Amino acid sequence: VVMTPLLSALAGESIKSSVWGGCAIALFGLFLISTSASSSSDAMTDAVAAATTSTFNQGDAMILLGALSWSMYIFRTSKLAKSYSELTLQFTKTWLLALMYLVWFLITASSALASAGTPFLSPGWVQSLLPLWSGWNSPVVWLLLAYSAVGPGAVADLLQQRGQRETSASESNIILCMESVFAAVCAFAILGEVLSMKEMVGGLLIVVAAVLASK
Repeated sequence: VVMTPLLSALAGESIKSSVWGGCAIALFGLFLISTSASSSSDAMTDAVAAATTSTFNQGDAMILLGALSWSMYIFRTSKLAKSYSELTLQFTKTWLLALMYLVWFLITASSALASAGTPFLSPGWVQSLLPLWSGWNSPVVWLLLAYSAVGPGAVADLLQQRGQRETSASESNIILCMESVFAAVCAFAILGEVLSMKEMVGGLLIVVAAVLASK
């Protein structure tokens, strides 16, 4: 939430005060949703204790780099969406991701074959790779995979890229925080999960932040 407007500011863009205010409100809303399992006092105590006593470890660095990467993606998408069509951006992104996933798979598969002592293309090499995906023979898994590819993987990206042609990266990032709100609503409607007061307040704050940032 905070990194994207910081990157935009460093790039020389003018960030409206309403966007900074929306960032602060959305950040607090996300905090309420993510700590809904505990009381407010316990969550605040844990957050302060973690900040004052924990050491910065490899996991923290990876999460921080992940957040930075996502913010850079939002920032660059807003720039590129003004010069290229959504289909062109999606086509390029899909092929780049496919290439990276292929490299990842080949490394993982090579490691699995080496651990099993089975050379590539030798008898039984396919069976040695099957544990990498235990649901390969389940129609439900394939349906879920197809939905993930078409829904969140393609349609959502196309809509986001089209929207970021008209919206700044900072505003887009705050609006995208609505993802947690939609997830909570779907959990209630589909899974029957009961929303706590903190989750409802946190979701309301994110909605307010999105409206504020859009002004």
